Amino acid sequence: MPRLNRERPHRALLAGLALATLIVGAPAARADDVGSMAGSPSGSQSGRALTTLRQRGFARLAMSNEPPWAVIRADGSIGGAGPDLVRAVFRRMGIDDVRGVVSSYGAMIPGLMAGRSDLIDSGMFMTPGRCMAVAYSQPDLCDREALIMQHKGRPGPRSYRDVAADPNLLIGVPAGGSEERLALAAGVPPARIVPVPDGPSGMIMLETGRIQIYSLPAMSGRHLLDLWGTRRFDLIPADGTPVMCAGAAFSRDATDLRDAYDRGLAALQANGDYARLLTRYGFDPALSLHRTRADLCAAPQPTAGPRP
Repeated sequence: MPRLNRERPHRALLAGLALATLIVGAPAARADDVGSMAGSPSGSQSGRALTTLRQRGFARLAMSNEPPWAVIRADGSIGGAGPDLVRAVFRRMGIDDVRGVVSSYGAMIPGLMAGRSDLIDSGMFMTPGRCMAVAYSQPDLCDREALIMQHKGRPGPRSYRDVAADPNLLIGVPAGGSEERLALAAGVPPARIVPVPDGPSGMIMLETGRIQIYSLPAMSGRHLLDLWGTRRFDLIPADGTPVMCAGAAFSRDATDLRDAYDRGLAALQANGDYARLLTRYGFDPALSLHRTRADLCAAPQPTAGPRP
């Protein structure tokens, strides 16, 4: 893949992403603050979601453009670890056609509740608050948090607490993502936390000095550094942060669909297809095999404190 190391490709990519988001027209609401909306209607009748999708013949997948988790290609087709995994599982469920619905992270759960999509699988990490609002599958994609900064030839911050301790640092976080919560828990003032709509925007903000740190999942960060050039930026694993896991998220009255997804996911894990698919995108398939939905949904909100 060619490196995006000039201003014009950056702007072209951003324009395409902005147009796609405008077409969707999803409302902006933070995905972490949706517990109070858990009873919102989703348009599906309890126990009939899987039958409805089979009759319709396709499923609508809410996703962002964040390679390698999810990719929206120039021709409108979708790929990435999340969409490819969903396709493989849904084929086992009798649904061969999966179509992407572009959305920001903060709009995904409200869009699901409003019936604009049938599921979410774009690296939206499980938290107790989100688990109150949606019916998650078992974990399917896991990763660790990381910090990107311009290469300065000297040690930089290695944790959210380090960022909090330096009043001159502004940190960019994915809009509606878990990173904002982690930064706040570590003591970073809200005024020094800057929402970032997508990966290319975050890298441009780093280049222009609008932010000094960009926080996001490590796999997303590695992909961006491959595009921008690893000699110009450093990617540092964020100390004190846990492994975070995502799963396919369904409306709470579509547990039949969620349960069918769990069965399909387990079958892919058993026959080796799951490991082959994740390895192709650079993910570690073993991370999700040691974690469960029950543990992730019951755990306290993660903090950015020191490791024990």
